[in-house]
Amino acid sequence: MSFQGNKTTYMNKINFKNISRFLYPVFCILISVLIFTGCATTTDVNKTQYDINLLNTEIREIKEKLSSQSQKEKFEALDRQQQEFQTTQEATARSVSDLLIQFQSLTAEFHVLTGRFEELRYNADKNSSEIKEERERFAGKLKGMELAIDDLNRKISSVEQTVLSVRKEETKAVEGDKKAEEMKTAGADPSDAGAMKPQAPEKKEPEKTEAQKEVANLNVKDLYLTGYQAFKEGKNTEARAKLLSLLKDYPENEYSDNARFWIAESYYKDENFEDAILAYEELLKKNPRSDKAAGAMWKQGLSFYALKDEKTGKLIFEKLIEQFPNSEQAQLAKKKIAKKPPSKKK
Repeated sequence: MSFQGNKTTYMNKINFKNISRFLYPVFCILISVLIFTGCATTTDVNKTQYDINLLNTEIREIKEKLSSQSQKEKFEALDRQQQEFQTTQEATARSVSDLLIQFQSLTAEFHVLTGRFEELRYNADKNSSEIKEERERFAGKLKGMELAIDDLNRKISSVEQTVLSVRKEETKAVEGDKKAEEMKTAGADPSDAGAMKPQAPEKKEPEKTEAQKEVANLNVKDLYLTGYQAFKEGKNTEARAKLLSLLKDYPENEYSDNARFWIAESYYKDENFEDAILAYEELLKKNPRSDKAAGAMWKQGLSFYALKDEKTGKLIFEKLIEQFPNSEQAQLAKKKIAKKPPSKKK
């Protein structure tokens, strides 16, 4: 407001000077007329004073009109300038605010992208390390498999050679028997045939070589695995047949205790508890140090309980606790013995 008041005062002064310049000659002319005309009357003086007052009034009105109109125009111009300035300032403020928001958003996105980049780089390094380790592990396994395949090929080659040698020996023995039979039919002395046949002592069964034993072990393993697989599939009768055949052909082998145990288990699953008890007992007698012994005694005791012979079952459990005190089956047997039989209703 002080700026606008000063401006108004300044403009009023300018207008007053302009008006004064216009009226000053007129006033001088009037004074000169009065001087040259001589002494004036009172009427003339009053009239002159009236004219002067009227002139002053007109000057005042003109001054007010000029000052008020110019001031209004200037006020309007200043208002327009102020509004334009305010509009420009608001637009600039909005632009600055928008730019600040965009800058903050870009900064946040930059931080996020930086974090993701670091995470991706860490994962890439980690995956690269894991891939390298996995590749080395796979290479080791592949090398082991190659060695195992080579060893297996050597074993197969040895078995094939053994089979060929056995077949050759059998062929020679058969040929010798045929020759002896032919000579006997022709009336020759069997002793001469023996002299002619140096391979006669080979009729005795030779001791098995390591390769032959290996062939036998392979057959044992195959027979055992087929019987065990049949048991797992619930084919109890088939499993017993295969495992009994194994024990018949190879009475004592590395799978004999397991075979006897699964035979007993097949009887137990069929609820043939009498045969199960006998099968478990055969395992305990022929393979007392088997890792299946504790399980066999536990199932044997349960079989007696199933047959309502709790007294014998309890004796089996007590023997189990005594012989295998740290086994899981011994702990189960203790709990079984500790249970009191249900009281009979009167």
